[in-house]
Amino acid sequence: MSKQIQNITGNVLCDATATFLNGSGLATGEDQNTVIPKTFKETVNGRKEDVPYVSAQAWRRWLRNTANEENGWQPSELHAIETNAKRATSKIATELDPVTYPEDDLFGYMKSGSKGEESIQRTSPFKTSILKGIPKMRALTTDNAFVFPKNGTPLPYSTRFYSTHLEGFFNLECYRLGTFVNTPSRVELSKDLIEKYKNSLVKEEPQKNVQIYTLQNAEQLRKERTSGLLKGLVHLRGGAKMAAFGADVSPKVIVFAGMTSANPCFNNLYIGNGERPRLNVDLLKELADDYKEKLQTPICIGIRKGYLENEEEVKALASDNFIIDTPIKIVEVFIDKYMR
Repeated sequence: MSKQIQNITGNVLCDATATFLNGSGLATGEDQNTVIPKTFKETVNGRKEDVPYVSAQAWRRWLRNTANEENGWQPSELHAIETNAKRATSKIATELDPVTYPEDDLFGYMKSGSKGEESIQRTSPFKTSILKGIPKMRALTTDNAFVFPKNGTPLPYSTRFYSTHLEGFFNLECYRLGTFVNTPSRVELSKDLIEKYKNSLVKEEPQKNVQIYTLQNAEQLRKERTSGLLKGLVHLRGGAKMAAFGADVSPKVIVFAGMTSANPCFNNLYIGNGERPRLNVDLLKELADDYKEKLQTPICIGIRKGYLENEEEVKALASDNFIIDTPIKIVEVFIDKYMR
């Protein structure tokens, strides 16, 4: 990698045909035997429309698990750190160790100190939107079923599921990986960890009451953890009700690039007028031109064959400004060229 990539910003599109990936509990009123997915209202042609979505919390958890599995990373498990008078869990935290656990470095953490304890907070270098159904390609349906007990009458239940294509965008602040900033108002690295890893950390004090701790191998670590996150992203797996509404949630389209800025500019990229999604090629060209001074790499586009309606138009973009391949191979190409 000739120059350090500051950010990687991008977009994913996942096939959510006839599935239920993130639940919102039971319906209200007289329909309390129906399990419903997460939706929100959006105005389309003057009327309110239900838009299915997957929360950022849910798909970030899928990504954490997938990245750990794909890279052989040790998970930073959530565990109870405090209970109330009734012995119920009142506070939880991960290992809070971004040196040993890559997911703590990538996704951040927080621990609110009590009784004189140190408060710790690292905002996530990896930022995301929700995954939401693209316009004109979202339909919700109810599946009615019965449970037949050995005795008694059948018990009805229903599940509301959807068919759509889920779009989400993200930005990874690569420059923050392996670097931890402590100020009077926010502590990213605890005193215990500073002592534990003191032989591996370089300390700077750019101004009064500000300490920056950087791992000695930070440059290589950034490459490894960035590469690992991209591998997790392109192999993404997870989701609710997989036994009955199974889905392959790995992105069928991924668009991303290295940038000097943290603008998540690759969003609302898809047109849903036909039977299959279209990638908005004109918008991509406009973004390539508008952000040419901030792009550190070509725009990488990975597409699964037969998925996009305008596949050939997308492939025709291939040039110095655009690299086109399959989703998995485009990540491999990017890692080989920019993360070595």
